[in-house]
Amino acid sequence: MNPAGGRIGRLRGKSGPARLFCMRCGAFWLKSIRAWRLTLDWTVVLYLVVPGLWVAGGMYLDLLRHPPDWIARLPIQTPIVVLAILMLRARLRTFAESGDGLFLRASGRWVSGMTTAGLVYTLVARLAVSAAAAGLMLPLMAHATGWSFAAGTALASAAALMGFVWTLVRDAAERRWQGARRVLAVIGLRAAFIAAWVPVAAWGMRDAGQAAAVAAVAALVLACIGLAWRRLHLCGTFAQELEAENSAYGDNVGWVLMDTEQAKRPPAGRRPWVLRKPRPLLKRRDEPSRLAELWLRAMLREAGQVRLLLQLFSLGSAAIWLSPVWLGAIAWIGLCALLLLWLNGLWSRWQTERYMALYDWREELRTDAQEIARSLLLCPIGLAWCAILGIHAGWLYGGLWWPAVLLLPAAGYPVLARINRAATVMFGARRDRSAKSEAKHAE
Repeated sequence: MNPAGGRIGRLRGKSGPARLFCMRCGAFWLKSIRAWRLTLDWTVVLYLVVPGLWVAGGMYLDLLRHPPDWIARLPIQTPIVVLAILMLRARLRTFAESGDGLFLRASGRWVSGMTTAGLVYTLVARLAVSAAAAGLMLPLMAHATGWSFAAGTALASAAALMGFVWTLVRDAAERRWQGARRVLAVIGLRAAFIAAWVPVAAWGMRDAGQAAAVAAVAALVLACIGLAWRRLHLCGTFAQELEAENSAYGDNVGWVLMDTEQAKRPPAGRRPWVLRKPRPLLKRRDEPSRLAELWLRAMLREAGQVRLLLQLFSLGSAAIWLSPVWLGAIAWIGLCALLLLWLNGLWSRWQTERYMALYDWREELRTDAQEIARSLLLCPIGLAWCAILGIHAGWLYGGLWWPAVLLLPAAGYPVLARINRAATVMFGARRDRSAKSEAKHAE
């Protein structure tokens, strides 16, 4: 007698694949909502979320009633590109769990039922997202595009079908490749989808006749049916489904639970993408420099931290460039202070990691290494912002302002060193006060 078959039979008697899928879907979203409630408590909702929604809704209604001139000058491809970006963020969801490998995956009927429910869920989700985005954008773009309600509905439906095709293509690509090849494949396929979809959709909405539009939608429907039928009859997809579910949960609550084990993702490859060879990064080999180099290696191998660092650099560069020169100089000081605080937080978090907490370094060594570690990223980014400020000044005023591209970084380097040193003194004094307070409470 097959024990797996007996368990499946008892499970089938209580519920079916559709009911189990709905239960897991509800549990997933309930878990996500509870994670977000750690940040969005009633005070945040009352004082930030509700006023923000009220203000955003008022601004949207004002744009509908009194559309500015720049909306009419937007190209016709704008809503198509926005819909494409939203659709190409999706992945196929089956809500698989690691326990399914014990006995549920042994039943072909249950596997096909769960997969069918996942395909339906993915399509319905694409339709809902596309309809919501089109419903917000198309009333604003009505004067620029001249599209009717029927044309907007057709565009939203076609975008949803394209998004469903993308989820199946992405699922196949993620099963075939691993590591860096997978990342490059997904990026390349996403770019190919956008490059093919935007001009075709714009042509269909503008120049194509009704027969051509119906034929294009029919081709998308046939592609959806064919890819879904092929995915439904594939074997050996369990590991990829588990990985997709873990990634989906990480995308959903990663910002809230970025410091917990639940939202952390395993490395995409077997080897690190950067700093693969154990070559020294710093010429100085004293103890503080080597400890700072360990932190820098750990920092650069965290994809999420590198992404945040690049985003902070990009936003800072945009703020300096878009501001007047005098205001950009003030913004430079604030951005460097913000970057320094963020780097100090990364260092403090790195010290409390399980492996690093085993080492009992001297306090002087920790302080010196912390200052060196902050300067390894603070100085390059701060000097780059100085150069951007100099380029902006030369771009605006020309002439003798162009040497500021070199003079501002030269003047900014000692300023950054002083800021970093002052931060070391300030953070050290704060630690001393905390230590004295804890000792007093212990007594």
